Amino acid sequence: MKPAEPRISVVIPTFNRLDRLRLVLDAFARQTVSRETFEVIVVSDGSTDGTHAFLESGAPLPLRWAQQENSGPAVARNHGVSLARGTYVLFVDDDVVASPSLIERHLLGHGDSLSTIVIGPMLNADGFPYSPWVAWEQAMLY
Repeated sequence: MKPAEPRISVVIPTFNRLDRLRLVLDAFARQTVSRETFEVIVVSDGSTDGTHAFLESGAPLPLRWAQQENSGPAVARNHGVSLARGTYVLFVDDDVVASPSLIERHLLGHGDSLSTIVIGPMLNADGFPYSPWVAWEQAMLY
């Protein structure tokens, strides 16, 4: 019997941020929805910091991953979308540590609509230094 398709695909482009990526994936391992509800796809955009070895050795949750030559985050996101099986796609950067209810709340925002776009505030994770650019981006999203 074929497993059910996930409702949502989380696409994470990454480039040489293994330490942060570990935290990001740990956060997705603690979501309030069942693991069958979502899939996580990581696209390494030419990382050279041990990201590939980490992804091969097993992350804290089931995920699929791909690697590509360094081409930028937009190309990595598109690559991730091409691999996605979910009805919805949730883009998360490799420095965004999700709250435990992120996927649940994201899906609630969509409801039954296939044409709704959902975006929410980005809040600082404890002990995570952010640049002034991220502070501005947070203010705009809020």
